[in-house]
Formats: sequence, structure tokens, C-alpha cells
Amino acid sequence: MTETEKLYPIATRVIYEDDEVRVWDQIIPTGTTLERHRHDNDYALVTVRGGGTLKVEFHNDTGGKLGERIELHPKRGDVMFIDKGHEETAHNEGDEYRAILVEVKSNNSY
Repeated sequence: MTETEKLYPIATRVIYEDDEVRVWDQIIPTGTTLERHRHDNDYALVTVRGGGTLKVEFHNDTGGKLGERIELHPKRGDVMFIDKGHEETAHNEGDEYRAILVEVKSNNSY
């Protein structure tokens, strides 16, 4: 894996984890990039703070029906449920973005 293909954590820091879920605090300051990362688990994303535009670029054809790029305009209280499998980079062109990201670990069967 080259330096440009290196994968980074999906969010800022883990704030809780057990056998079923991993909960992250995600902060992306204005003008910064959440570097290339891959979502190996389905997850929910709850926006705590944000405004403006988040530009997301998908890598290795993992965007599926979303294509190669999307623009998001998150607002406080927005909730998104997202299937695993995306490899992406996100750039924040808006206000500081903060979310709680809850991964549902893949080894669960319901």
C-alpha cells in the first residue's frame, strides 16, 4: 500500500465500544480533510454541529449508486444510516462539523 492509499481512522476518537457497537466522536474543523478511510461496518451518523458543505470523494469504485463524489449539507439533528463498504475522503468547506458515529459491528447476527 502506497502512502496515498494509506487508510486513516473513520473519525476523531472512540468514546465507547462493546461487542456490538463502536461509538466515535467525529470532528472535522473548517477547511480540513478527514483523510482516506474505509467503513467496514454499517453505521449511523448523527450531526451535532455543522453547516455548509462537506465534499466526499469515494475511492476504488466504492461509491456505488452515489457515484465518485457527493456534497452533503449537514445540519444539527440530521441522522443518516449508511451501509458499509465505502472508502472515502471528506473535506469540510463549511462550519466546524461534529457528529456521533455509531458503527454496528459486522460479526452480529440478528
